[in-house]
Amino acid sequence: MLDCILAAKKISKKFPGTLALDNVSVAFGAGAVHAVLGKNGSGKSTLMKIFSGVHKATQGGIYLNKQRLEYDSPEQALSSGIATVYQELSVIKDLTVAENLLIGKDKMPMKSKIQIDWREVRKKAKEALGYLNVDIDINAYVRDLTVGQQQLVEIAKAMLVNPRVLILDEPTSALSDTECEKLFTVVSDLKKKGLIILFITHRLQEVFKIADYVTVLRDGVLIGTEKIVDLDSAKLIKMMFGDVEHSKKTKSYVTDEVVLEAKGLCTVRLHNVNLKLKKGEILGIAGMLGSGRTELLRAMYGLDKLDAGEVYIKGEKLIKLSPKIMKKKRCGFASENRKEEGLCLKLSVGDNLILANLNAISPGRRISRTMEKQFITKQIEELSIKVADYHLPMDSLSGGNQQKVVIGNWLNTKPQIMFMDEPSRGIDVNAKQQVFKVMYEEAAQGVAIVMVSSELEELIEVCDRILIMHQGHITGELDAGELTVESIYSLCIQEER
Repeated sequence: MLDCILAAKKISKKFPGTLALDNVSVAFGAGAVHAVLGKNGSGKSTLMKIFSGVHKATQGGIYLNKQRLEYDSPEQALSSGIATVYQELSVIKDLTVAENLLIGKDKMPMKSKIQIDWREVRKKAKEALGYLNVDIDINAYVRDLTVGQQQLVEIAKAMLVNPRVLILDEPTSALSDTECEKLFTVVSDLKKKGLIILFITHRLQEVFKIADYVTVLRDGVLIGTEKIVDLDSAKLIKMMFGDVEHSKKTKSYVTDEVVLEAKGLCTVRLHNVNLKLKKGEILGIAGMLGSGRTELLRAMYGLDKLDAGEVYIKGEKLIKLSPKIMKKKRCGFASENRKEEGLCLKLSVGDNLILANLNAISPGRRISRTMEKQFITKQIEELSIKVADYHLPMDSLSGGNQQKVVIGNWLNTKPQIMFMDEPSRGIDVNAKQQVFKVMYEEAAQGVAIVMVSSELEELIEVCDRILIMHQGHITGELDAGELTVESIYSLCIQEER
């Protein structure tokens, strides 16, 4: 391996109830691209956040050029030479490219204390983009750029501080193939300039295109680092998943009745998607990040506008597709982003449990407190929501209990179909099993569920059938009982190799 510049030595990180990293020692060399891989919960994101100053290690140390780094914030990490470009871009869309590049403490050139030196701003902006060999109009507003161009602006901004380490967190998740190729060219150029580049991705085909080395973590433990030339997909998947004991669904409640059908769904991210969902079925959607899984759920629920296609509920074509119509058809939607789209955190737990069902508790347009209490206490008891008083604010609950409230809110509407996007994200093992138990019980009552999950083990454990998505297309359909984590992952990436 190349001379080690960035090193983690005996790093451990503990969160309440979780050991996210367990005595990890790993080193990364200059002038190379290092892919850092692992399934969700592997610890790779935690390690990157320790490098970038978001988290502080419980024990162990970070070293750059053999010098131990001590910092408590991303700003201090940046000052130490470690720059990070996150998946969620931080560009300000109503400013120009030049303004985005130079905005920030001590970056904007000034003629005086109150006057910006705009000529110098434009000069420095051109230099920053020129360093990456990127041709983007510095006077363009960022809102008018493609996502790929915005990503390059973020990288150019990071390079203004002359970092020695560049961390790219899922940089291609929202990019087109052409934009990915441009990004890879930029990354290759930066590698030649002697940077150490950490590249986090779920897309294995990208690893084989861009990486020189691969480092794999699993369950907080370092599995190993290998040269990319010594790996193939099968060996890499084995490193990521190990020998998995699969817990598979033992009982199915699927009937022959089709309760939902999608025909030829097309949006910006979906291409001629067709599927059928049966009464009592739990249908899983698998695919790599950016495959269109969430977009499919949102399109079927009317949250995203269709360019083409039709949705049928129990054989009835929906003339106008919208969340309001879907709700009337007794369909619920549990978003992956529960804090912004599934809950009102400043309202009480009780209020959040009846938001989707206000009509049922409001005879004469006035809320009946007696009826409200019945709906609230029913879900608290049946979902085992841990709350001392349902009048407490929603943000006082743990993540697992918040997720139960999201689900309980929709269960109060007595749905016939539930769309569930990452229903177990950010909750502990016990809470996950409780959520899955609720899903089984609802399926037994005839509720049909469409479930998106990045955790492939969950799809095998919970689902009756799994659809594989790639770049907005459904590319496979299999019974969950036939599959293993490794085989699903292979199916998800086979179209990309």
